[in-house]
Amino acid sequence: MQTDPNWSNFFYNKDTRQLILLDFGATRSYSKAFMDQYIKVIKAGADGDRATVLRISREMGFLTGYESKVMEEAHVSTVMILSEVFSEKTGEFDFGGQDTTKRITELVPTILNHRLCPPPEEIYSLHRKLSGVFLLCSKLKVKMACYPMLNDVYANYKFDSPV
Repeated sequence: MQTDPNWSNFFYNKDTRQLILLDFGATRSYSKAFMDQYIKVIKAGADGDRATVLRISREMGFLTGYESKVMEEAHVSTVMILSEVFSEKTGEFDFGGQDTTKRITELVPTILNHRLCPPPEEIYSLHRKLSGVFLLCSKLKVKMACYPMLNDVYANYKFDSPV
């Protein structure tokens, strides 16, 4: 994955309708085990399953299992807020009218003050890319139903272990 959200790293060829990567400096891959867990935690968040978000977050190393309840709640709430874009209840997500960034920012002090361990190192580059895409959609005021896309990806994803 190209993890740099700068759109000048890409070129769109109108003739072939292809997006061409120009800068390979920020490309990286992620382990299958990490991706298996990551898609599960996003799906759990989209489905409103707080208990599964907490369990998988511990398995992935976001949490140690020794955090205070306030930290667990802040972490799970963050995942739930970020997963709203993929929730069936949301329907068509209005990127231009969302308050996701504001609500996440309100949780950051709690997370910074109560975190016992850093998140998995893969998260920094992956979330850098995802935040860039999210901000682009916000700037373009995109309205899109993302739940069907997540459901399609999840249904066709080949997990190494049972779901």
